[in-house]
Amino acid sequence: MNDATATSAEAWEAFCESLKKASAVLRRTDMPTDAQHAAAGPRYLAGILDSALDMYLHAADRDRPVLFTYFNNWKGWGLANPDGHYLRARLRGDATYRVWGKRGTVPYLGFELSRGIWSYTRPTRIDRSLSGRDLQLGPDGSFEIVLGAQPQPGNWLQLEPDVEWLHVRQFYHDWVQDEPPRVFIERVDQDPGAAEPSVAGIAERLRDVAWFVEEESRLWADYCLHMRSVLGVNVMPQPTTPGGNEDDMTAASGAPENQYSQGYYRIDADSALLVEFEPPRAAYWNLQISPMWYESLDSSRRIQSWNDRQAHVGSDGVFRAVLAHRDPGVPNWLDTGGFDEGVMLCRFQFPERAAPQPRTRVVPLARLAQELPADTPRVSPDERRRDIARRRHGLAMRFR
Repeated sequence: MNDATATSAEAWEAFCESLKKASAVLRRTDMPTDAQHAAAGPRYLAGILDSALDMYLHAADRDRPVLFTYFNNWKGWGLANPDGHYLRARLRGDATYRVWGKRGTVPYLGFELSRGIWSYTRPTRIDRSLSGRDLQLGPDGSFEIVLGAQPQPGNWLQLEPDVEWLHVRQFYHDWVQDEPPRVFIERVDQDPGAAEPSVAGIAERLRDVAWFVEEESRLWADYCLHMRSVLGVNVMPQPTTPGGNEDDMTAASGAPENQYSQGYYRIDADSALLVEFEPPRAAYWNLQISPMWYESLDSSRRIQSWNDRQAHVGSDGVFRAVLAHRDPGVPNWLDTGGFDEGVMLCRFQFPERAAPQPRTRVVPLARLAQELPADTPRVSPDERRRDIARRRHGLAMRFR
């Protein structure tokens, strides 16, 4: 074995050894210890690893950027929006890039430049953002954005010297009918040619992958526990714009166009949690839930969210969601998947007035009908299965 192959083997062995550190989050005694959470933990770590391999290894070349999907319906760490399709690309501040494509018909398309990531040691700093509302489009819905240090006519986002990421968010109303955006990126100030990986370069990327898995898993566990200690359970605060609440992390992860409210739920198998509010006129809103791992469950098999086009709003103008372990046979059921504890998040995008604070109350599941308006429609098991099948179809189209 020569020096290069020995170094390569050592890099892989060091990577595997570093990954073990992430298992510490599975042994924490301050996290829920029920069988449901225990079974989900290793899968949660594997989902973070799956994303990290793209973020810090396969698509980490800043000279040759590609937009890659880092969340989908089976890796939703960081509480990915089930309505969303999230893309990232690595950047460098002294380059110039062209981003182009077609707008599509989704209610929200947003572009964001940042450095860092959700973490303790490399925290996020958001530099610039551009909403689809402000995007200059051609007659056919096409667009082009220049990313660079020097001002450009038309759509332009200025790159800071230490920029790292382009982040693209797409939110869907109708998972089947909405036309998805088409977005591409290329470097235009020079042609870097084909990549020539080195043992040292790959070793550095593998160190970043292992670092991200350990720190990301610890961060979101800490975040959920902090939220529970500050807010208590079964409460949602007044929505705020990113960073508007010192006890949340939306300053480092939320879209600037959103108003957010996050809370922590706890219910047993014989109870339901009602979440109610009067929706404002807005470009988009939704409510979603997750287990304590701050990870969306597979939305192709369980209803984890409702948006303003999917939801039933009562004749009195009130949206009522029902969190429960079993299907209550009413609209807007959010399936906890049997998790007694977890997180709920509401986002309002471009609301025409201040977004309302969601009201919450726990009721016996057996008395749910008496707690709802008399004209609340029923949802049959067949209707529920058709809804889930349609969502599954939409996700298969989105992430194929």
